[in-house]
Amino acid sequence: MRQPTNAPGNTAPCHEETVELSVDQDDLIVRVNAAWDHFALDNDGAHLANDAVLGWNLLDSVSGKTSKSFMLALLELARRRDREVCFDYRCDSPRLRRFMRARLRSDSSGAVHFSHEHLYSEAFPHLVTFKTAAQRARDTAIRCSLCNHVRHDGLWKLPEFVSQQVFDGRTVSVTYGICPSCLEMLEEAR
Repeated sequence: MRQPTNAPGNTAPCHEETVELSVDQDDLIVRVNAAWDHFALDNDGAHLANDAVLGWNLLDSVSGKTSKSFMLALLELARRRDREVCFDYRCDSPRLRRFMRARLRSDSSGAVHFSHEHLYSEAFPHLVTFKTAAQRARDTAIRCSLCNHVRHDGLWKLPEFVSQQVFDGRTVSVTYGICPSCLEMLEEAR
C-alpha cells in the first residue's frame, strides 16, 4: 500500500480535501460532503454537484457487471466487518494519474461511509482519454475500475501505454471490469 506522501517527480498539488459519501442500508446515496462538489466541479461533473446525487442508488453509477459485483462485495465486506476496509486505487483524468485511498466503514444502521483521500498526482506524458462504450465491440478494451490498467492482447497494461502505443493517442473505447490483481485484493480482504 502506498504511503500518503508526494511521489518523486510529482507535478500536481496534492489536495487536502477528502471526498466523502454515505449510502444507507439499501445502497442509496444519503450524504456527500463539500469536497464531493469541489471534485465534481473540477472534473466536468457539475451535474453531480449540489446534492444532485442524493437518493441515487450507488450501483447505478458503477459501469460494468464485474465492477458492480466488486462494489457489492465491498459493501458486504464493510457491513460485516468490525473494522474499516481500506484500499488504494487510481482515479485518473486525461492529464493526471491520480493516486487515491478509499476507506469504507459501516455503522449499526447498515449504512456505509466512504472517504476518498487524494494521495498524490503525476502528469501523464501525453493526453490519455477514454470513453465508456455502451457495449463491448471488437475495438473496445477492458479497463480496470481500480488500478485503471487496460487489457490489451491478453495482458493488463498501463493506460498511458495503451493510449499512446496501441491507439496512437486517440480516445480509447472501454468497458469496465476488474483486473486479476485487484480482484485478488478483495479475496485477501475477505
